Amino acid sequence: MLLTAGGAAAQAEKCNAIPWGEALSSVEEIEYSHTAGGIRYYLVKKVKACGISKIEDTRVTYGFRENKLYTTIVEIEKARDVKNVIAILMDDYGLPDHKKSDGWDIYKWENENLKIKLKSQYSTDRIKIGMYYKPLIPKE
Repeated sequence: MLLTAGGAAAQAEKCNAIPWGEALSSVEEIEYSHTAGGIRYYLVKKVKACGISKIEDTRVTYGFRENKLYTTIVEIEKARDVKNVIAILMDDYGLPDHKKSDGWDIYKWENENLKIKLKSQYSTDRIKIGMYYKPLIPKE
């Protein structure tokens, strides 16, 4: 399960991560949730403790576009250590772009394959991380 916030292949392998672009038919331990914007979302039934999930209780959802893994959404309702979660992503992806909007801190990273957005609401310690596989992002 993809619970490393993802960068290094070795880390993803340790966490048994689903490779980006992987076919829906090859994925196990997920349950259909809903469809929105042409993306079919599935909840992860069994979360393996690694990456961010080693330090926080997470809810993980996979999104499939064209039946291929397009997005991973990690939600943390009450983070114990918001700064540590951000630090894990910084270790893998470097310094993010940062802004504040409507009571949320928004951090963004991008590399050649992924766009990553972390939204953190410090007043509630809620965190939502969206990771998107760029080759499957719709062309505008």
